[in-house]
Amino acid sequence: MFDRLRFYWVVFAGGAVLMALEILSSRLLAPRFGNSVYVWGSIISVFLAALSLGYWWGGKLADRQPSLAGLGRMLTLAAATQAALVLFGAQIADLFGEWTGAAPWGTLVTATLLFAPPSLLLATISPYAIRLAADDLSHLGNTAGRLYALSTLGSLVGTLGATFALIPLLTLPTALKLILGTTAFTALAALFGDLRRERTTATVALLLVVVSFFEPPDFRPTDYGVVHERMTAYQTLRVVDTGGVRRLESDRVLHGAIRLDDGSLEMGYPHLFPLSWAIDPEIDRVLVLGMGGGNSAAYLRRGFGRDLVVDLVDVDPAVPQVAERFMRFRPGDGISVHVMDGRRFVETTEETWDLVIVDTYIGLSVPFHMSTAEFVAAVDRRLTPGGVLVVNLAASLDNPFPHAVVRTLASRYETLYAFRPPGRGNSVVFATHRPALDETELAARAAALDRQHDFDPPLAELAGGRLELPPLDGSVDVPILTDAYAPVDRLIHMHDEEIQQR
Repeated sequence: MFDRLRFYWVVFAGGAVLMALEILSSRLLAPRFGNSVYVWGSIISVFLAALSLGYWWGGKLADRQPSLAGLGRMLTLAAATQAALVLFGAQIADLFGEWTGAAPWGTLVTATLLFAPPSLLLATISPYAIRLAADDLSHLGNTAGRLYALSTLGSLVGTLGATFALIPLLTLPTALKLILGTTAFTALAALFGDLRRERTTATVALLLVVVSFFEPPDFRPTDYGVVHERMTAYQTLRVVDTGGVRRLESDRVLHGAIRLDDGSLEMGYPHLFPLSWAIDPEIDRVLVLGMGGGNSAAYLRRGFGRDLVVDLVDVDPAVPQVAERFMRFRPGDGISVHVMDGRRFVETTEETWDLVIVDTYIGLSVPFHMSTAEFVAAVDRRLTPGGVLVVNLAASLDNPFPHAVVRTLASRYETLYAFRPPGRGNSVVFATHRPALDETELAARAAALDRQHDFDPPLAELAGGRLELPPLDGSVDVPILTDAYAPVDRLIHMHDEEIQQR
């Protein structure tokens, strides 16, 4: 009975570990390669290829001298590759992310190096286990079905466990160590009945169990300044202090920054947001989709007074928690936070705003459904007549993705303005149904706002950074983005490929 339980545990745990590792793999790759369709396509492809090869190899091994101890040896080897992943996975991902420029092919190569070895070894369990249990050919179908069902049940538990427990509750190194410990313990369970002959393998498995209890070495510079790190269901948040500035990063993309001495806004592009009042002087209610550190809301209220009502929306419940704890964000008294997907929020609310700021297009991870014409139309329905939509784009307008966003905005709005904050690569686009202002009138209104509110840097100076809009007539091959066709990931990587070819 005990041997049968050991055997069933090996089959179940193998499936659980394999799928948990697949879910966690995105958390290791995302800080270097984003969270695009290319990342998930690479992950799924690598695991499917590893399963295919593992099934084939496991079947060949099982036909030689099948034994539960043989499964223990394979699991020990799988645990050893996971230990290498725990120790060096982040550094390898960093190296290849920098070397390949986070290109899609680089994602595939990195995923293969990191995850093909452990997943291939774990995939050998199912065919090997079927051979071990097949003592009666007349019941082979029933035996195979029972074991595949058990393995798939393990995969289900691993998937749900990683999604709803490991990622929300643990750091990535801790989650990977838990997987390592489970694999090594399962190897010991498989070896238990033959410890005398498998003494060396069992010793290695035991050492790997012990390794799973220790913190992996941190290869980052000692002055890296990490104050807080948290893996959430959506991203890995990190708070970093460097050079007198506190930064909120998401998968190594900057979300917010403040000065440590006075809490003032350190990022450049939010200083452009008050230009919205030069376009619509009657702004009283503001909606911000993508709150980051929440500091742009505080900046606007410092400038325009505490009567300004600001609603912040973010899909990740951890973001407002981290912002309040570390970024001096204070909700209440006219500032409200809503935890919801931004598009779902604007499509389900009945409220209206004078200004809507979309600050969700950052890095290599862009929510495509918040870049389409349908999303723009939903936002427009929530704007008061003559209101302003502001979109922060983390690149210049001649890049394919920002160009596509501008074309999409122009398909709905009559008037567009674009500005670049000083010293930054961002482009900030303003869209409205109001008649266009010429540069002289816009500068005059900005100067009047400076006299009234004393902005630093002055809005009149920022208004001088107005950008020429890219072609909007379709002469350049970028699409108007729609729910049916929004190749956001391809457009983002098109720019990276152009840079590498120059």
